[in-house]
Amino acid sequence: MDLTQRKLSKSEWESIEKPVSSQEKEILQMLKEGFNNVDIKTNKHQSLFSFVKIDKNDGTELLLFQKYFEPLLKEIIKKYGKNNTELTNIEFPGAGGKLKSLKSIDKLRIQNLESKISENKTNIFEYVLLDLVTQLLRNIYKRKQKYAFYLYTILQLKKATIHNINHYFVDVMDQIINYVNSFTKTSEIITNAYEFIEKNTYLLKYEDKTLFSHQKEIYNIIKKNEGPKLILYTAPTGTGKTLTPIGLSEKYRVIFVCVARHIGLALAKSAISMEKKVAFAFGSESADDIRLHYFSAVDYTRNVRSGGIGKVDNSVGTNVEIMICDVQSYNTAMLYMLAFNEANNIITYWDEPTITMDYEEHDLHSVIHSNWSNNKIPNLVLSCATLPSKEELSPVFHDFQSKFENSEVYTITSYDCRKSISLMNKSGYCVLPHYLYEDYYNMIKCARYCELNKTLLRYFDLREIIHFIEYVNSQPDIIENSYKIDSYFTGNISNITMNRLKEYYLDLLLQIDEDKWTSLQKYLQTTRKMKFENQQNTIFKTKSVDSYRKSGTELTRTSSVSIPPSSKSKQPSSGISITTSDAYTLTDGPTIFLADDVDKIGKFYIQQTNIQASVFETILSRITKNSDLIKRIEFLEGEILSKETKNSNYEDTKVVRESGRLCKESQEFANEITKLRKEIKLVTLDPMYVPNTIPHQNIWSPNGEIHENAFVSNIDDTTSKDIMELNISNHLKVLLLLGIGMFIDNPNVQYMEIMKRLAEEQRLFIIIASSDYIYGTNYQFCHGFVGKDLTKMTPQKTLQAMGRIGRNNIQQDYTVRFRDDDMILKLFEKPEINTEAINMCSLFVSD
Repeated sequence: MDLTQRKLSKSEWESIEKPVSSQEKEILQMLKEGFNNVDIKTNKHQSLFSFVKIDKNDGTELLLFQKYFEPLLKEIIKKYGKNNTELTNIEFPGAGGKLKSLKSIDKLRIQNLESKISENKTNIFEYVLLDLVTQLLRNIYKRKQKYAFYLYTILQLKKATIHNINHYFVDVMDQIINYVNSFTKTSEIITNAYEFIEKNTYLLKYEDKTLFSHQKEIYNIIKKNEGPKLILYTAPTGTGKTLTPIGLSEKYRVIFVCVARHIGLALAKSAISMEKKVAFAFGSESADDIRLHYFSAVDYTRNVRSGGIGKVDNSVGTNVEIMICDVQSYNTAMLYMLAFNEANNIITYWDEPTITMDYEEHDLHSVIHSNWSNNKIPNLVLSCATLPSKEELSPVFHDFQSKFENSEVYTITSYDCRKSISLMNKSGYCVLPHYLYEDYYNMIKCARYCELNKTLLRYFDLREIIHFIEYVNSQPDIIENSYKIDSYFTGNISNITMNRLKEYYLDLLLQIDEDKWTSLQKYLQTTRKMKFENQQNTIFKTKSVDSYRKSGTELTRTSSVSIPPSSKSKQPSSGISITTSDAYTLTDGPTIFLADDVDKIGKFYIQQTNIQASVFETILSRITKNSDLIKRIEFLEGEILSKETKNSNYEDTKVVRESGRLCKESQEFANEITKLRKEIKLVTLDPMYVPNTIPHQNIWSPNGEIHENAFVSNIDDTTSKDIMELNISNHLKVLLLLGIGMFIDNPNVQYMEIMKRLAEEQRLFIIIASSDYIYGTNYQFCHGFVGKDLTKMTPQKTLQAMGRIGRNNIQQDYTVRFRDDDMILKLFEKPEINTEAINMCSLFVSD
């Protein structure tokens, strides 16, 4: 993580100007508008009325129903409702009534859209529901249990806010649903909850976009309480906490304080995309160091050539809505904002205040203490995924309330859980409380701790929970009847959600009697299976890919010798062999491996990849030859620089010849450099060594099966060439050939820029990083490893590490795999010593 308190670089300035995607912009717009309307709902899907754009009234609505939906509904009922009076007696509207005809212009519009309606059925919401109803009745007719999937999906999609959906269509569909509901048991939904909820692609695609509950809560607190306030804002990572200031800035000026500059830059990019007026205080010792974005400028000059904004007067911050600063610059940023705004109209939004709090001593501690002591802003938000409890921070509250008269303290705690991220131990098994504890009282203690810390629920594997629920419900004397599935879940089955199932799981744990626990736990332990054991018999559809890439114009291909590696055992493994037999388990996106000794992990995976010795020697010899060429190029570039420049009195360099022409000797050096660059060869590995390519899976995946969702790196020739030309260690270059990047201390700047770009574009197979990158790494990862050399991490920092995983807004398989089981146990127990809380109580107290 970059904790450097320095000014923004040119590349960082350029990064914030890149526009966000249209999908992201829709979310940002909702966050912005949601401040004044917390119940805001958006849904881009269209009803037929919205698609055809004609006037809506009872007559036109009935006509559209009869023309487009009634014939299809009657057809499927006739086909799948034979001898079923419940279905054949479905009532259709408009029978026997004379209908008004459409206006001429509406008739013409519909006639013109006939073909487009047929082409866009997948985008018209009623047709989506019609397809689901068809599948529902078809599966009932064929007596297949999958009908419950379609029933549950229809009920969830009915909650969507679709403008002008045809109510006649909905009436008929409701009659069908009521019939199916009459014989559907709740247990059928829960038994298949993994497929119905977690893997159901319809749910995320068609659901309303709304604010998270924690965003609604903070917006309401800010709007309804005018006086000084301290807000403890705790919500899981990846649920929009760091974007909340965009909404807050609709009414207040916001000072966003970030220890990890990467997070501040991500907010800046989003805010600028929404045309928010942003300023920056990074590495600022005085107001002269503050820089305004163009949108914020009040006084500026015009560029004569382009007509755009030229030089900005950064001293005038009247327009600034969001000031983004590092910890070192907070006092400067605060005084700057106070020069143009009343203190009551400013919110200080401190992102991840627990960063560095896991250290007994840190260089930033004195700065943090100074910021708190000198703070003059009466509205303060401490935003974090793992804040200590209100009781643990009572000295902080007392200090704030003594400083700001009549101030109030608020706590926001959220555990929004829309996806499961499976915790795996070092043996490759999923971890849940019922597997962790043989002792009954330790299990109960753990369950109660989880009840108080429900953010842990997102790390409960839903399939394992269902297995537990099914078994407990199948036994006659383990739980009371009131806790049986059909008694516990009453009402509409659409109320069965992932959160509700996980809460039910905790309730079941707390209801089990002590005398039943030992035998129950023993059975569950002996019947559990490894996470990927059940997935090895699945055959996935394959598609051909190119085994070789085209070489660049200045590159010569040097393919490695094709000697197949010797495959190891195909038995289920613990999941650590991620460049060979376990590679196929890393699906859908990149993986992050967090470790203290990053270099050691990188070398381990080079060794573990099982590259034949002769191949490896050939690769290294070619890399070494490239390195020799690069050193010669760097030497010649230095010679040219020394001959063509001279030192000035201002400690910079000035070209001697204004014409730009090189002297004869320098030109000869330049010609030699051009020749040497052409000799640099593109070094590649045979695809059989590159994780999850088809040749690799043929060798390493169980039974040689091809897993289509297994993630493959994508390192293009230009990037490979750029890396080969860097003056970095050979093992970093070999790792890149495998699709592995390293986030390391004191790295080559160019190497790190390339790694960050590849990480952002999701083109690396694995990123290996130290724990210092836990907070600052905001990239999208589907899987993560926590190394066994990180055992000294606090549970709070471990949760932050786990928060790097599953940030995608789609339903995929996510895992966090621990190399030391003791670290998992610490997550499920209240820490004896909360280092973060102790440090916060020490530093967040005024002098």
